[in-house]
Amino acid sequence: MIHAQGVTVGRGRNVLMTELDLEIGAGELVHVAGPNGCGKSSLLRVLAGVVEPRRGRVTRDAPCAFVPERVALPGGMRAGRWLRLSGAQDAPVPPGLDRACGSLSKGELQKVALAGALDAARTRPLLLALDEPWAGLDPDAREDLGEQLAAAAARGSAVVFTDHTRAATIHATRTINLGGGMPAHAPAAVRISLARDGERDAVVVREPQLAARLADGWEISDAEALP
Repeated sequence: MIHAQGVTVGRGRNVLMTELDLEIGAGELVHVAGPNGCGKSSLLRVLAGVVEPRRGRVTRDAPCAFVPERVALPGGMRAGRWLRLSGAQDAPVPPGLDRACGSLSKGELQKVALAGALDAARTRPLLLALDEPWAGLDPDAREDLGEQLAAAAARGSAVVFTDHTRAATIHATRTINLGGGMPAHAPAAVRISLARDGERDAVVVREPQLAARLADGWEISDAEALP
């Protein structure tokens, strides 16, 4: 349902990850894991098409519904009206939240946005990209959300999400661990001078390629970061 090839993700002037290849199929619930600052939210935005990757290509075989961690809706508009105008005609407004969006808390705004995304996934398969969807929910609401996401996946949608509440350990079918991410100062590419048994070589490499050369017995004699 979504294919990422050679994707480089950045935030501001920093490069967060490079040369990422990723495929997510229909019916999957994929947890994007990793420490704070490694680029989880930035990757979701790229996969959803909210921002373009620095390099590489992302193709999608279905429309995408993206719900960020911090939802912003028109402050003077009632939640039910926003759902109807956004195309979620049949989405029930979460109990007690059909009031001006400006009066809703962060968690309440996210509930409204999730209701719209889940309603859209009832009528056709979608890519659901959800940034911390369980954050701010009470235990009953967390369980209900997990059941609704599983139902959406069973109908052919693909779900990719971040999570720090441990709900992912129950609901995810697969985890992509970004590990330590890419240091904020790390370059996208490096020109490396290499030496091995009297031989010398100079190449432009990225991190995975460099590891392969070092494993093959080469040693770094010099390095220059490329912009």
